[in-house]
Amino acid sequence: MRIGVLTGGGDAPGLNPAVAGIVENATLHGIEVLGLKRGWEALAIKDNENHVTRLGPEIIREYSRMGGSKLQCSRTNPVSPQSDRTGLVKKNIEKLGLDAVIAIGGEDTLGAGAILAERGIPVVGIPKTIDRDLAGTEYTLGYDTALNVICDSAERISHTAESHQTIFFLEVMGRHAGWLALRGGEAAFADTVLIPEYPFTLEKLVSVIRKKLEETKDMGFEHTYKIVVVAEGAHIKGEDAVRRDSILDEFGHYSLGGIGNYLKGLLEHEFHHTRYMALAYLQRGAPPSQKDRQVGRRFGHNAVEMVRRGEFGCMVTLQRSRLVKVPIQEIRKSPHLVDVDRYYDTDRLNVKIEETELSECS
Repeated sequence: MRIGVLTGGGDAPGLNPAVAGIVENATLHGIEVLGLKRGWEALAIKDNENHVTRLGPEIIREYSRMGGSKLQCSRTNPVSPQSDRTGLVKKNIEKLGLDAVIAIGGEDTLGAGAILAERGIPVVGIPKTIDRDLAGTEYTLGYDTALNVICDSAERISHTAESHQTIFFLEVMGRHAGWLALRGGEAAFADTVLIPEYPFTLEKLVSVIRKKLEETKDMGFEHTYKIVVVAEGAHIKGEDAVRRDSILDEFGHYSLGGIGNYLKGLLEHEFHHTRYMALAYLQRGAPPSQKDRQVGRRFGHNAVEMVRRGEFGCMVTLQRSRLVKVPIQEIRKSPHLVDVDRYYDTDRLNVKIEETELSECS
């Protein structure tokens, strides 16, 4: 038996441990593994010899510790309405002698996998995205590592903020879902959190920051710095999220980023010092945490078992701390977003810590 494995979309900590888990379990059962480089691109081009590599037991130890993706990534959409390459994908699978393809990715990569599975291609999925916004699973690879980076970065920035008595806008990723900003801000004891699910007004933001500054002074503290964690998809009510370019990728997404700097500029006249820092790709470019290593490995193991059982068109997910399989089609449902009423104190623009369930923090 021979299977191919690919990593698509953006890179994330946990991809390499998942590949290592696939190779580890496949080797135990005498299954050959081919690495398909640059995501779906490896199967969506004619001359793909340079996109294919053999993966054996020797790579397991190396892959298990590394962030990013050794197989590389791309945002290639093999089922784009403008350029549907389903036929070419089938020909390449036949040419390579693949019995199945394990796709590791997020909404776009697995969404394409779901369509290909409908068209008769044997696909098994593994969910990955630092945003943790995919339907059908409580956890996605990369999320825990990204949270650790956010928490550590906010701690570092707080020293500078305190030294200069600064209002600091720390921008993190999160196009539609605010989980990174919400949980990262909570863990870092941020003063205010801004997420895509709750459009805010500038007046409200200024009011909240001023009130927090006054509360700090009333408690007798000299330091009057504040940390505002803002998701890249957060936006002022009535405005779109700030876009720094207007180029669409193959899945129809615009690049976001810059809302933190935008707010800094708007509030410079309101406060003595305002500063801005975007973590951007630093959130993704880190060695995987122990959780992403363990979950990635187990996702990989279970994906191979699903292939052996012929459970194609499904993906391995984590639900209630148990590994289960669900149809890849789940990925195309509404994304898993923050329930503002449950988790967010909109009067203070931050987290309702007392109402947060521990199971949601795991």
